[in-house]
Amino acid sequence: MARPIQAHALPRQHVLAALIASGLAFFMPLDQAQAAGYRFGTQSASGEGTANANGAEGEDASALFANPAAITRLSGLRFSGVIDYVKADIKFVDQGSFVSLPGSGFQPVPISRAGDTQAITSTAVVPHLYASYQYSDTLSFGAGMFVPFGAKLEYAPSWGGRYNLNAVDLKSIAFNPNVAWKPSKAVSLAFGITAQRMEGDLTRAVPYGSVYASGLLAAAQQAAVGGAPGLALQLRQQAAQVFGDASFDGSIRVKGDSWAFGPNLALMWELSEQTRLGLAWRGSIAHTLKGNADWTQPSTLPPTVLAAITGKPGDGHSKLDHNDSGASLSVKTPDSLSMHAFHQIDSRFAVMADATWYRYSLLQTLRIDFDSTAAPSVTAEHWKDSWRLSAGANWRVSPALMLRAGVSYDKSPVDAVYRSPALPDSDRTWYALGANIAINKQASVDLSFGYVKLKDAPMSATDDGAGIQPCSCAYSTVRGNYESTAKTFGVQLNYQF
Repeated sequence: MARPIQAHALPRQHVLAALIASGLAFFMPLDQAQAAGYRFGTQSASGEGTANANGAEGEDASALFANPAAITRLSGLRFSGVIDYVKADIKFVDQGSFVSLPGSGFQPVPISRAGDTQAITSTAVVPHLYASYQYSDTLSFGAGMFVPFGAKLEYAPSWGGRYNLNAVDLKSIAFNPNVAWKPSKAVSLAFGITAQRMEGDLTRAVPYGSVYASGLLAAAQQAAVGGAPGLALQLRQQAAQVFGDASFDGSIRVKGDSWAFGPNLALMWELSEQTRLGLAWRGSIAHTLKGNADWTQPSTLPPTVLAAITGKPGDGHSKLDHNDSGASLSVKTPDSLSMHAFHQIDSRFAVMADATWYRYSLLQTLRIDFDSTAAPSVTAEHWKDSWRLSAGANWRVSPALMLRAGVSYDKSPVDAVYRSPALPDSDRTWYALGANIAINKQASVDLSFGYVKLKDAPMSATDDGAGIQPCSCAYSTVRGNYESTAKTFGVQLNYQF
């Protein structure tokens, strides 16, 4: 481990200025960053090159994400700037989706054809930035800015799951300062606080044909009770015609954002100069995304039906209250606990491994509450805790070139029965290659490539509020199968002052 300069030789004001400048450099491209998948799978190119197996390596400032205690190994002032490019290819083959109208006696109406295919390509360009500063032989400081979670999917407006979801865009950014302390030669400890911002934007179609049909059925029942069976039959036939008619589709768009905070702890144990063990915990962060819900009704609806939809309690029309209003969504990000090991076999070869546990069971339902009297929108998730297992190796080809490789298996927290079009996750295997190229004694570049293959993911998701009543439910069922792959490319510049 090279230590070309002493940390205390750097003026404090220069360190502060460098941190501020690097923070501005990170925020400038942030509006362009999009993430695919609820948990963004890579936060550094050096880690990606080993399929995230290098948590105990501690060779550059990006160690702040995997194990902040490792920054005690880094001399002087270090920076690592990362750009990740992710291209996800998702294919959905419909197996016959439909919409129902409980209590009507009508048969479900198909809203797609079996065999209809959605080809979704989602790309993301995401920056991450890290800095570490060795204040003394026993005390180091560090800060990281990274994207921990995100999802972006956009389906065709007429697809079979449009009443469940048309588009979702989830973005997050985290700022994570840490203090690392070395109480002995072999042990390092770290503590940090994460300030995390999350933004969500969700759109889905609303089957107002179901509302129209329900009104006609209510009128038919009144006519039958009033002794007008002919009119009752006519109204019921009209209800059967409008139910499931896509020309009566409207939409709802919900947007919100939140700032929230959570802790992290880390331990690094250097058994010898060649062998290290690490333990890192990141706590759950509880978000309440607050924003707005915008309802759009189609112009095809009769004025009486429109009045019933946008009516408010006490106005003599209805209690649907599909008027624009504030909205909120509560969500807890998962805790994670990582255990990792690193061993330098000789001057050329090193092996490493990581096992990370995620407490995804915190996500049981997604519930959107409206400030109006509209019933909440509830989606069952029932996620389970899961593990990711990674193994990797480094090969020092020459003083200026080191090659990396790794593989990981990530167990999905989603059972097929609860899989949804917003988060169509499944078990995945990640194969990774990487390289570290030394430019000079102070600078190096990491390059990485990853190929991710997700297990085929069948889905049969019904929007019925998970049995919670009342709810803003479409009673639609989207059925089909996902086939997904992804490619990741990472570039990372490391610099030491």
